[in-house]
Amino acid sequence: MADCWIRCIECNQVAHITDYDRFPQYHCDRNLDEITEKPVDDTKRFMTQHINHRMEEITVIKNSFISEGRYGEPLNVSYREATNGKERFVIQEWREDVNSPLRYELIPGYIKTSFRLEVQSDEIRRQMNEEIAHLPLAAVKIEQFIKIVEKVVSRSPMRDAIEITAESDTPLDAYCKMDANSVRGILRLSEGVFDAKEMRKVEQFIYRNNNFNDSMTLLLKRSFDVKKRHPEPLKSDKEQSLFDEAVAKRSNR
Repeated sequence: MADCWIRCIECNQVAHITDYDRFPQYHCDRNLDEITEKPVDDTKRFMTQHINHRMEEITVIKNSFISEGRYGEPLNVSYREATNGKERFVIQEWREDVNSPLRYELIPGYIKTSFRLEVQSDEIRRQMNEEIAHLPLAAVKIEQFIKIVEKVVSRSPMRDAIEITAESDTPLDAYCKMDANSVRGILRLSEGVFDAKEMRKVEQFIYRNNNFNDSMTLLLKRSFDVKKRHPEPLKSDKEQSLFDEAVAKRSNR
């Protein structure tokens, strides 16, 4: 199946070439109670508009897709990075309305992303009240525990290797496992809040709920900004390899 991106160098416009470009459109006329078929060939239209212009194929960088909205929303504005081997671009894609085809803009530049970890405080509170109900913990102790978790997480450096345990309904959020050092720090500080019997239950609670998207996992929040710049040469082969590796790591967090 055809799937490539073609850039008109002279106009700096881009088209996504797939086999779906030739699928017809169907329109329903409610007055006549009939459906009409309209032939479509988006590839031919793009090539005709840019006839005699210089063209080149550009390659989308793996794992560079990002979007502000939820997966599957038809009116999302999405972005991905691409290269022609010499320059880097950001492809922006969107629809004017649900019945319109995707539109693309090619932006010289790159996607800058940043990350932060967020404690699921409300979920911890709810889950502790639910799971340790037979050993009632004073509300003040639960709040102290949550503050300890938030304190430890806020002081933990962002690591290169974060274990993603679950995705969310948006590419900007994911759940990740709390690392062993953070767990040890939480347990150490919690000894000043809970007695020995309570500590055993709290420790079990932490390990039992540190998987998938459970309450002790951390929410990895990602934000991004499209940085526009004048086209410039890529790095050397060695530098380029490191750059691509960094992009992949950033997108997988």
